[in-house]
Amino acid sequence: MKEDFLHYIWNNGFFSTDKLKTNQNQEVKIISRGFHNTNAGPDFLEAKIKIDEILWVGNVEIHKNSSDWYAHGHEKDKAYDNIILHVVYEDNMPIYNLNNAQVPTLVLSKYIYQNVVKNYTKLIKNKSILRCQNDIKNVDKFTIINYKYKLYFERLEQKYTIVKSMLNHSNNDWEQVLFETLLKYFGGVVNKDAFELLAKYISYDILKKHKNSVFQLEALLFGISGFLQEENNDTYYRSLQKEFNFLKAKYKLEILPNNIIKFHRLRPLNFPTIRLAQFAQLYHQTDHLFEKLMQIKKPKDAYQFFEIKAGDYWNTHYNFSKQTKNRVKKIGTNFIDIILINVIVPLKFAYQKHHGVNNNEEIINLIESIKPEKNSIINIFSKINLVAENALDSQAIIQLNENYCRQNKCLQCEIAHNILKKEINNEARKN
Repeated sequence: MKEDFLHYIWNNGFFSTDKLKTNQNQEVKIISRGFHNTNAGPDFLEAKIKIDEILWVGNVEIHKNSSDWYAHGHEKDKAYDNIILHVVYEDNMPIYNLNNAQVPTLVLSKYIYQNVVKNYTKLIKNKSILRCQNDIKNVDKFTIINYKYKLYFERLEQKYTIVKSMLNHSNNDWEQVLFETLLKYFGGVVNKDAFELLAKYISYDILKKHKNSVFQLEALLFGISGFLQEENNDTYYRSLQKEFNFLKAKYKLEILPNNIIKFHRLRPLNFPTIRLAQFAQLYHQTDHLFEKLMQIKKPKDAYQFFEIKAGDYWNTHYNFSKQTKNRVKKIGTNFIDIILINVIVPLKFAYQKHHGVNNNEEIINLIESIKPEKNSIINIFSKINLVAENALDSQAIIQLNENYCRQNKCLQCEIAHNILKKEINNEARKN
């Protein structure tokens, strides 16, 4: 029996309130269980509880064992002087506050609905990726749909926190934030972390100075990425190498660690060389990029905007090592969807929130009009009644998996809560 489960039981009232009594045989009537305190101090604040018909207003502390009161040093802490009720699973000793007054104790184990304990135990003992996979089919569709929206905006809020930090480090430069975020996701799944690091190695201010020359942009991007360190007889390669050596000396540039950027298991069109060449063209061809991306209202706008292709050299190359058949290296719609989901929509949300604008309807309309992501996690969830019909759904599922399922936070999950609540309601009806 974990303490956070006892918090959950108390917070949701998942116990019988008939004939409640303290360990001193005092009659207890709960008017209000109080507000769950997730910060330092007592567990529940501003509770209202009648003990032998006397109304007490104050705080409630919850422990697995009564002795935890002393183990946590509460008897010496003034913050716990206003505890009106000590709620425990097992009463193994009387407890006293700083004024040496005995604190009334309620043994919750006598009153908890046993079905919730049984189902919670079954839940936490399940070692599958989805602990509730056998019961989720019983959760109504309305609950799941609403929870998807909540999960998605929870994810956007987390990304907004990251954006705020980036703004602080860039003197509120949204173009700088866009540059770092966009380059990160141009790395794809395999090179996302490496490209994020690349964005820190290359100064956006320096990049801006050379945006009128796609050749110089490529020299900077390929050079700092470490692609121009070897001997190569390719004419274009040697030209880039010469240009980068000049820029490197001029700006005192550093190069990424060796072999940090990967080609392994990537389709040629997703090679980091192709993505960097496309990224160079994007910044070469576009002024005020952030402003223009914020005007995108639907996927079609993005598909038209990102009609970008790598330079002519890349028509016959995927990297610098050998020549290939002629093929124009355009940015595909699937990749643009990734940019929409992970860059444009989150930055739209962050920009609006930063300026006190609430236009969630626009955010929802855009994200719901994008195709869902495809990966192993989305596939697993689709088999148990959580199907991703659009990008909002897939992002919500990713959020659920990363922040709840993988961290075993079933008690904070509304789906698991719904499952447990149904069992409690069934038991309450029986009683």
